[in-house]
Amino acid sequence: MKRLWNRRPLLTRLPTLLLSVFFLSACAAIESVNQSLNYMNDATGYIEQVSTAGTELQQMARDAVNNPDITAQFQDKLDQLQTKANEFKQLDPPAIGEAVHEKLLSYNEQLITSVTQFKETLAAQGFTLENWEQTGIPSLIENINNIKQQLGELGGG
Repeated sequence: MKRLWNRRPLLTRLPTLLLSVFFLSACAAIESVNQSLNYMNDATGYIEQVSTAGTELQQMARDAVNNPDITAQFQDKLDQLQTKANEFKQLDPPAIGEAVHEKLLSYNEQLITSVTQFKETLAAQGFTLENWEQTGIPSLIENINNIKQQLGELGGG
């Protein structure tokens, strides 16, 4: 009889123990979902900023041909784009988004390199539409923008 008595407290605590384990598992799952949502929001925001900058740079490039004063604004926009690209590298993706993040990082690194090279070309040769078109920056921005759909698929939408 004494043996049953010793087991009884364990049996009465078992539901509490199971409930605690379930609660901790649920908290971990919620944290994982929050991390995924935060990453998707940050990555989508970055893609939208790059897309907007790309549109503005294209217009500035056309305008700079006839107005050399726009070149300074163009360089400022390039600096902003490069800063955003460098900031994006600091994001930690959730496990579910690692493949998409790797694609983004690859395009991102190419973008940073292309912007740096174009800024050197600007300093050496000044602005020409031909030099801008040869940078590949507009194509890289389009590639980055196309990843937005893949991010939406990760989120189930």
